[in-house]
Amino acid sequence: MEVTFTKVDDKRYSIAIEREHGPALVARSGPGYDDLMPHDLAHYLVEEYFGIELGVWGQLAAGGGGIFSPAPEDNTLRHQRRVRRIAAVGREEMQRSERLVAMVVTAWERSINRVKHPTTEVAVEVDAEELRGAVRRMGEVAERWRALGRGGSLRFVWPARLTFDDSRSHRGRRTDRRPTAPVRR
Repeated sequence: MEVTFTKVDDKRYSIAIEREHGPALVARSGPGYDDLMPHDLAHYLVEEYFGIELGVWGQLAAGGGGIFSPAPEDNTLRHQRRVRRIAAVGREEMQRSERLVAMVVTAWERSINRVKHPTTEVAVEVDAEELRGAVRRMGEVAERWRALGRGGSLRFVWPARLTFDDSRSHRGRRTDRRPTAPVRR
């Protein structure tokens, strides 16, 4: 899956996704614009760095929907079921992602002497060296984002190793099906 973050102007950014699994998604404006680190870009970096298979971006790579929508003609019942299944399977990883993003963004903002968001303790275990690495990665990408002019983009490729294949997994599938009766001859 390829993800492109584009700086539209001084207040907005957009996100475009090209993926292998699931219908094409309509490009959309991103929430939480920030001159140094837009919210969805922070999610992407944290989920990739910590190997979160079914956070926001992993669910999209697997064919899920999350905050993106396919074109109306592609939003079939089958796709909607797939989206619900992937979201259910990824619920815990999505919660972990949210906690890690809060932790890493807070640590990164402290590292640059910028406290934009109120800081609160987040209940998630992270090795100190891993946290420093995630903060370093966020800082590197923030510099690239800041340097972009209007219409400039950053493109990322979601790692294949983090792409959940729902066709090969029984996670989230119903297991309460009754056995079929033997056929009498």
